[in-house]
Amino acid sequence: MAIIVTSEEKAEFERENTLIRELPGANGSNRADYHNPVTGYEMSGPVDPYHMTRRLRQGWRLGPAPAELKEKWLVREQELKELDDLQMEEHKNSPEGVQERESRDYDFSEAVATAVTRVLERMGIDPSAGKTTRRQEEEEAETEVDHQSDFLQAIDTSTESDTKLNVSPVSRPELKLVE
Repeated sequence: MAIIVTSEEKAEFERENTLIRELPGANGSNRADYHNPVTGYEMSGPVDPYHMTRRLRQGWRLGPAPAELKEKWLVREQELKELDDLQMEEHKNSPEGVQERESRDYDFSEAVATAVTRVLERMGIDPSAGKTTRRQEEEEAETEVDHQSDFLQAIDTSTESDTKLNVSPVSRPELKLVE
């Protein structure tokens, strides 16, 4: 990238006797247009000794393509595009193309179904049993809490105090309560 110095900055550097001078080749890789003299294809490439000699050895010429070569290239590109579009349309309408599309759609549907089944299994939901609603999950969570409170009431301890849950020393002998 080239260093751009404004006229005010140049004047300031001259007063300080420190003028910035550009070093040849230090402003980055310059680019230029190359063209193929046979086809008229144009491309942009770096203009350093390595790339320049490489492109010239490959038969490229430096600079834009002449107008007639460029026109020839554009006409050929358009012909190739039309031919490709025609072949694609023929393939889509052929029996093989229809079968390929149906197969691809079926494979995609199968892949989605498999992925959904795996995700549901990881979540603990049986995909074949039906859909679990949020209400059912909440009811299951409430019943688990009820079982715990029933157990604690069965061993004659209160389930809660003002600040903490009381745990029976019978159920957890290694547990030491701190008051």
